[in-house]
Amino acid sequence: MAKKGRFSEFGEAIRNFWNSPGIPSFIEILEKGLDKELFFDPDRADSQIPKEDLPIDFRLRQSGFARKFYERLFPVSHVFRITHRYGREFLDNFMPLAAENYIGRGSYKFVYTLPWNQVVKIGKSKLPSDPIFGSLYKEVQNNLERYLKTEEIGLMHHLQKSAWGESKRDEIRFKFARLGLERLHYWKLKSLIPDLVLPTRFFMGLRFRRSPFGVPVVTLTPCDNQNLLPGKHLKEFIRLNEKVRQNPIQDALFPKWKLNFDTHRFGIISKSKLKKIALDFHRVIEVTRYLANEEKLIFDIHSENIIITIPDFELKIFDYHVFDEHLYEPSKENPSPEVDHINLIKEFVSSFELG
Repeated sequence: MAKKGRFSEFGEAIRNFWNSPGIPSFIEILEKGLDKELFFDPDRADSQIPKEDLPIDFRLRQSGFARKFYERLFPVSHVFRITHRYGREFLDNFMPLAAENYIGRGSYKFVYTLPWNQVVKIGKSKLPSDPIFGSLYKEVQNNLERYLKTEEIGLMHHLQKSAWGESKRDEIRFKFARLGLERLHYWKLKSLIPDLVLPTRFFMGLRFRRSPFGVPVVTLTPCDNQNLLPGKHLKEFIRLNEKVRQNPIQDALFPKWKLNFDTHRFGIISKSKLKKIALDFHRVIEVTRYLANEEKLIFDIHSENIIITIPDFELKIFDYHVFDEHLYEPSKENPSPEVDHINLIKEFVSSFELG
C-alpha cells in the first residue's frame, strides 16, 4: 500500500504541476537536456558500434515479397527534420538512410541506424481506428498547443493552407496530433523511471525515396531519434530449456517454455549486476501497476522494448506505448491485461535465482 500511495502522490504532484503558474511548458521540460544527450560532432564521430553488438531482432527485419519489391523499386534515401521558419517550411538535420542501415520494425515504426551511432525511427502510416488513438490521443487533439512546439503548429497551418480538400487537411492535423501523442507516451514513462528510459527526441520528418523515374517520393511522418547503445534484446538472454507441461494437444501445437535468464551468454554477469537488473524490473512492475490502477492505462512492454546493455549490463527501455485499458485485449488467464506483462517479468526475474 505504501508503494501505491507513493505513486498516487506522484501522479497528483504532476497534475498540480501543470496547473501551477509560471512553470515551463511541457515541451520545454521534455526537451531539457536533449541537445546535450543527443549531441554528436561529425568531425569527431566515434567508430561505429559493431553490428554483432547491436540489439537487433532479425525476425523483425524480415519483410514479405511485396514489401521487399517495393523497397527495391523505391529505396529510402534520407530524412529531414521539417519545421516552420521564415514564413515557410524549413528543412534541417539531414539524416542519410539506406537499405543496409535498416535494423528492424515495430508495430508503428521502421528503424534505421545513422552514421553517428544513433537511430532514427520513422512512423508507419496508421488509421485513426488503431487502438493507440484512445483517450490520450483525444487529450492531445484537444490541446495541440501543449504538446507541439510553436513552429510545429505553424508548419501544420502552413501545410494545411496549401492542401487540396478537407480530408487532406484532416490527415495533416492527424499526423501532427500523433507526434504529440508520441511525446505524451514518452513522458508517461520518463516521469516515473527517468534513468531506465532512453532520451528521445520527437520531430516531424520528411522522408525521401528514390523512384525509378528520378522523381523523389516524399512522405510527411512523425519520427524520433535516440543514441545507439551496444546491447541485446531481453529475449536474446533467454534460455529455453524447461518445457511447461500442458495437455498433449497444446504441447504438440503450442509449446510453452519457462523463461530462464542465461547469465553467461554475453559475458559473465556478476551477482551485484543481477540484483540491480532485478530491482529495475521490479520498478517497471510498480510503474505498470500504477498506470493500470490509477490511470487505467496499459504499458505495452515486451522483450522487444527492453535491452540490457553490454558490457555494463544495465536495463534500458527504448520503446514506449501506452493503451487505454478497455482497448487492450487481455488474455483468457488474466482478465486484467497488465497482469500478463507483470507475470512475464516476474517469471523472468525469478530465473535469476537470487532468493
